[in-house]
Amino acid sequence: MSIRIYVKNLGLTIYCFLCIFFVVNIVLISSKPIGSTFYDLAYMDFLIIAISLLFFAVGYRRWSYTYRGIYRAIENGEDISLNMPDTMYYSEVELIKNILDVKDKEMEDRFQKVKEASDEVNDYIIKWVHEIKMPIAVCELIAEKMDEIGIAEELRMEIDRIKFLINQVLYMSRAASFSEDFQVEQVNVEKLVKGIIKRNVSFFISKDIELQLENVNFYVITDQKWSSYIIDQLINNSCKYVNKGGIIRIYAEEDEKAVKLHVIDNGVGIKQQDIRRIFDKGFTGSNGRGVSKSTGMGLYLSQKIAMKLGHKILVQSSEDKGTEFIIWFYKLSL
Repeated sequence: MSIRIYVKNLGLTIYCFLCIFFVVNIVLISSKPIGSTFYDLAYMDFLIIAISLLFFAVGYRRWSYTYRGIYRAIENGEDISLNMPDTMYYSEVELIKNILDVKDKEMEDRFQKVKEASDEVNDYIIKWVHEIKMPIAVCELIAEKMDEIGIAEELRMEIDRIKFLINQVLYMSRAASFSEDFQVEQVNVEKLVKGIIKRNVSFFISKDIELQLENVNFYVITDQKWSSYIIDQLINNSCKYVNKGGIIRIYAEEDEKAVKLHVIDNGVGIKQQDIRRIFDKGFTGSNGRGVSKSTGMGLYLSQKIAMKLGHKILVQSSEDKGTEFIIWFYKLSL
């Protein structure tokens, strides 16, 4: 703690002391001949200054002890209330505590209001998602009864795309309360992948994509619902950016650390300057803007969820050659 700050805080007290000190000296000097009182006056001044410096040193030490934790918390960005000293030497410290208590209460009230508003929006989104499933189901029935096969297939593909986007909105709303909405268990990767492929079959058919599904019969410790969302995003991403008649290869491998699921396509690829940013919120990249409309939220949310689950997503890509996503399902260390 800087002694300059302490002196500045005691500025008025020091000025008052100096004025009294000089007044007393002037009065004593003017009341008696200077020769007879000089040594006594000098001795008295020495004692006053020595005692004053002693009290100043003790006061500075107490002041430094009292405020050191507060200043350290401010500099390190820590919680000030946790660094308040137990012993209070100054009324200012008590005042700071009262101000912090009031501010904490205000922040809690604001947070509660924001949380309530956010919960209302999430509840609305969830209800809206369930409500919209009905007209989508009706559209699917209409598509099945349509005579023009080409139009029916195109309609089914758009319906599947709507389903995918609705699913993305639903998971985005649930991600805010992720800790309350996940269950870790042993999950079969093959079952997950085949279910996702079945949901995306219209994308494979519409673009005449060749699917090479190899051995993925591994068990991992994860949350089935959220992992399904991550893999769905990666496979859908490959379907979106692969060329017509392209190839998507899916396989898994295992080592002592993790089970690694690979999703590889021979699509448009990712530019080198974009690879580091593909998991950024809202980032679509030049290829994303050129091929199809993209929100830039799918990979961002997938990486966010993967990190919370203790997984890792890696990407390797060359422009115009293809992209490979690898999900690491780490094993539990015993």
